[in-house]
Amino acid sequence: MNKLDDDSSDGRSLNASSVTWSSLGLSQGTIDLLNQAALKAPTPIQAASIPLALEGYDLIATAQTGTGKTASFVLPMIERLKGKEGTLGLILAPTREIAQQIQVVFEGFGAPQGVRSIVLIGGVNMKQDDQAIATYPQVLVATPGRLCDHLDRGNLWLDFMQWVILDEADRMLDMGFAAQLSRIMSDIPDSAQTLVFSATISPSVSKLTKGILKQPKMVSVGKANSAAETVEQKILWMKEESKGHQLRRLLEEERGTVIVFVRSKDAASRLFRSLQSRNFRDVTVIHSDLRQMDREKSLIDFKEGRVRVLIATDIAGRGIHVDGVSHVVNYDLPREPEDYIHRIGRTGRSQASGKATSFATPRDRRMVQAIEKLVRSSIRSEVVDPIQADRPRLNPPSNHFRGKRRYS
Repeated sequence: MNKLDDDSSDGRSLNASSVTWSSLGLSQGTIDLLNQAALKAPTPIQAASIPLALEGYDLIATAQTGTGKTASFVLPMIERLKGKEGTLGLILAPTREIAQQIQVVFEGFGAPQGVRSIVLIGGVNMKQDDQAIATYPQVLVATPGRLCDHLDRGNLWLDFMQWVILDEADRMLDMGFAAQLSRIMSDIPDSAQTLVFSATISPSVSKLTKGILKQPKMVSVGKANSAAETVEQKILWMKEESKGHQLRRLLEEERGTVIVFVRSKDAASRLFRSLQSRNFRDVTVIHSDLRQMDREKSLIDFKEGRVRVLIATDIAGRGIHVDGVSHVVNYDLPREPEDYIHRIGRTGRSQASGKATSFATPRDRRMVQAIEKLVRSSIRSEVVDPIQADRPRLNPPSNHFRGKRRYS
């Protein structure tokens, strides 16, 4: 369900079934490109966000992953920058992979209309960046760390920016980019229009937006801190030493594509080698220690179906935007409850069905409780080990969600 809060929606209501691209204020050139891409109608987040962005409002938008939020800011930015010269737009993303995927959308809808963009990310030679900056693109798509490197070197200035997008703001803050974001935003003119997109609104996100947005409109699609309703969630309780066996069993039963999340780079590499040694050949791995070209190859192989299983860490996995993922497995539970939502959001995208299975050990009880408190729902659980003396309580009492503590 789409909702604009009463204080900032100007009284407008949206009937998702009747909204068309032409009703959002987009140009015919953009609409033609959308039709060529077989995108017949806007998603709820697009229908709510695009008109407000085109009207010049600052914006805070929350939506589940897989709902089309990238187009929600790319399309209006293209409309506003068509025919203008100079670098006037900035998009910040938490990871290289997300930045690259935003660039793909720009290449599809901006380049044909004369709006050029470049990507500034780590793992790429700085001389290549310098050459790209020298072409004076209208839009920079960057990770905060790489952009700050260029600002410190005097390679570019942000004095003339008219549009700024913070994509997945919660993740950027979780990854420790608060100082970089503050440094970047201090160089942005007060007159710039700023849009913030985030899967969750944590206290740190709220603090950030208060300092950079001017009377923002609020857009929220779906329940806050929730996964898509099409995702079937389950927790399997087991001993730590049973995880490998249970994962192999699941991969043999699940014939679709699977993303397996682990907590660390070392764990990702170990699990990859373990599966390979047991004849699971359609597996690849992605984590931040891999060279950029190897990370890109892993993603491409997974997207194009050359491998069926992708093992990922949270940082690298946040950039995995692939439709049709059948199953997400939390081999290790995340360190923060919010990461659970981001992880399982890799499946059930674009209203498709999906499964999310989490492996939990007795030491994970507190994290499971924190996750259930965050999503305000009890997740179906099973015990798969035949003997487990310290079996966790699977059905928490009814007052389990009444605490006021926030996990962020």
